[in-house]
Amino acid sequence: MSGSWSGAGPDGYAAAGDAWAHAADDVVARVLARAASTRPATALTVLDVGTGTGPAALAAARAGARAVGLDPAADLLAVAAARAAAAGLGGRTRFVEGEAGELPFPDGSFDVVVSTFGVMFAPHPRRAAAELVRVCRPGGWLALAAWTPKGVFGRIAPTVTAALPEPPPAVDAPTRWGDGDRVRRWFAPLPVALETPVREVRVGYPSVDHAVRAFAEKPGPLRGHRSALEAAGRWGAAQEALAALFAAHNRAEDGRLLMDVPYLLALGPVQGAGSGE
Repeated sequence: MSGSWSGAGPDGYAAAGDAWAHAADDVVARVLARAASTRPATALTVLDVGTGTGPAALAAARAGARAVGLDPAADLLAVAAARAAAAGLGGRTRFVEGEAGELPFPDGSFDVVVSTFGVMFAPHPRRAAAELVRVCRPGGWLALAAWTPKGVFGRIAPTVTAALPEPPPAVDAPTRWGDGDRVRRWFAPLPVALETPVREVRVGYPSVDHAVRAFAEKPGPLRGHRSALEAAGRWGAAQEALAALFAAHNRAEDGRLLMDVPYLLALGPVQGAGSGE
């Protein structure tokens, strides 16, 4: 979860991420419904880890909670803060630069800790898992969303890197966070009881070509793969393969791209204080 990510431009991070930002509304609504069974939403404090342009933090603030969004990318935090101000939510939101593996908050600081497609980029999953639990108060709730490895978004990196002479191993893929068995193992030593259902979000773009451009410019693993593919003279073939992947999952018949994309939702109560790795 590091690096400088640009939220600007028609094909930048926001162009890709906004297409599925509404999944944050569902994730936040579900976890707040659980947390609000013991106290009203207006009394809840929420941490959104890997907030990006802020969809989960803003969803929590719209529900009446006080939200802190954390991300290592200052430029994305600026986009999130501007969106909060434009929505009249500046008084209920705060945005902080930081890493998932070393959260800059005391133990038990938040009633709810969420991450929608953000913590999945943390380089040390077990350390990040311990930090998420540590900063959530006993009796609080955790909710994490990540793309499943076999879903269309989980297959993006394998699809494009197949064009390389020697495709890289997938051992550090962010979609490890979309594997329920793996996530339950990471959290097993920690005082949290997670459910791991798979849900879907409908993702739309103006066209297949627009989606390919958006993902080509979006920060993350694909950008690094692009450099290697360009060096090997295989970037064009990789883009064609990505377009074919999207087209195979397209549910629209009017030139748009509409895909039902599965994600794992890890949701559960924190039963005691967590500890770092």
